[in-house]
Amino acid sequence: MTRDLLGDECTETEERVLAVYAQLKWLAADPELAPNVAANVRAALALVHQAVTGLALEYEHLSDLGI
Repeated sequence: MTRDLLGDECTETEERVLAVYAQLKWLAADPELAPNVAANVRAALALVHQAVTGLALEYEHLSDLGI
């Protein structure tokens, strides 16, 4: 089971949020996305990033990812 930054076990919902976040990061790194898709993926990533950070599931700056 995954743990958050506070050391607590993540709920199933929190793990799903992390999975969505990971998928969006993977998509955002794809250089072959059409420009409109890339822009929308980055926008979605920014929103999910706020949820992930707010839940203390993961902490990183999107600028570190090149976004």
